[in-house]
Amino acid sequence: MREAFPLELLAREPVTTGESITYAVGVPADLLYFQGHFPGAPLLPGVAQLVALVLDRVHAHWPELGEPTRVGRLKFKQPIAPGDALRLALEREDRPDDAPRVHFRVERDDGPCTVGVMTFATPAAPVG
Repeated sequence: MREAFPLELLAREPVTTGESITYAVGVPADLLYFQGHFPGAPLLPGVAQLVALVLDRVHAHWPELGEPTRVGRLKFKQPIAPGDALRLALEREDRPDDAPRVHFRVERDDGPCTVGVMTFATPAAPVG
């Protein structure tokens, strides 16, 4: 059983308020997360999407953000099944006098599967 998603970085570019990153994501049929969820009709649990996919990539690119303090506007629009080919889009938003946010979108060619926004504590100012 696998615990990781195969990823391919498609784009990384600056945007007005931060940075945007897009990945191609494979969903192997033997992911551990499908075990028992649900027998005969496996679906990727929401917690696996948020922690093992979205938050894993946030930490990989912006480790200074730490753990999220809030997940908002979360919508699970379509189920994700073994073998699905997905795109993960992350957009970091840094605004003066506000906590950093990362908008995320997990989608297939036929539309969004999961969308939301993670809010993080304001990162500490660099020492020195």
